Amino acid sequence: MANQRLSEDKRALVLSALCEGTPINAVCRMFRVGKHAVLRVIDETGEALADYMDRNFRDLPCKRIEMDEQWQYVRIHGQRMEARDNQDERGDLWLWAVIDADTKLVFSHLIGSRRNSTGGVFVADVASRVKGPVQIATDSNRSYARNIRETFGYEGYSYGTETKVFSNPAGWPATVTQKYRTNGIPKIASATRETVAGQPDLGTVTTSHIERVFLSVRQECTRFTRLTLGYSKDLDMHKRAVALYFGVYNLVRRHKALGTTPAVAAGVEESRWTLEMVVEMTAGYLRQKEEAAFEVAFAKAGL
Repeated sequence: MANQRLSEDKRALVLSALCEGTPINAVCRMFRVGKHAVLRVIDETGEALADYMDRNFRDLPCKRIEMDEQWQYVRIHGQRMEARDNQDERGDLWLWAVIDADTKLVFSHLIGSRRNSTGGVFVADVASRVKGPVQIATDSNRSYARNIRETFGYEGYSYGTETKVFSNPAGWPATVTQKYRTNGIPKIASATRETVAGQPDLGTVTTSHIERVFLSVRQECTRFTRLTLGYSKDLDMHKRAVALYFGVYNLVRRHKALGTTPAVAAGVEESRWTLEMVVEMTAGYLRQKEEAAFEVAFAKAGL
């Protein structure tokens, strides 16, 4: 098996460092392992966690969910791309994610463009994972209203939006304002909540929980950190790294507000996972994948 070059204990140590935002080269120096070995851990663990969450985060009795998107880029900044470049594999991409506002479980995410078609795929996946009446909150992105209506239908849910308006300090020169907007954090001038469908409770219609998750992603996942060289160079590896982050967030990391992990709070798991359990689950996933590949090969050979 490819991942056997590192012991299970060493893989758990590598994962612990990666989950704290340690750069890959620093992990190599800390544990005296090769860069390809660290990338292999990200690739295989991310794939295994993505498969696990896809299979188990189903039939969730969510009461309030929030959907939003976060910008990032892969390999090259969108402003530096040329027309002939493949914009589906590189450039500006968006992380679409949804959170259960009560259990803090991020039970679905998608990386792609910000086109309406991508939003449709994401909303359809969200709808396939929740059951019962649910209140949906999003920002004012126009693709949500149409896709939610087409996917959830006309009954059994409530939907509202929260639109936040950010302002610049009054009286600042234009040059200072531009720098402030680029590198600073403007204050919220107003937040407007509106009903789109059903009867949502406007007092709880907000996207603050998913935005707080995105802040953690931006801080702890180096691939999202602005103005650095830590951005992803490959889209597939980027997807694996994001799946690794959300897998650890949902299953391993204790949420301060909950006192346990989001997966336990949502009733998906009975107890909090350890990184050693993640390593063990990954090994089992790889064995099943290898056995399935052998079966396909034998079937094609007629054996």
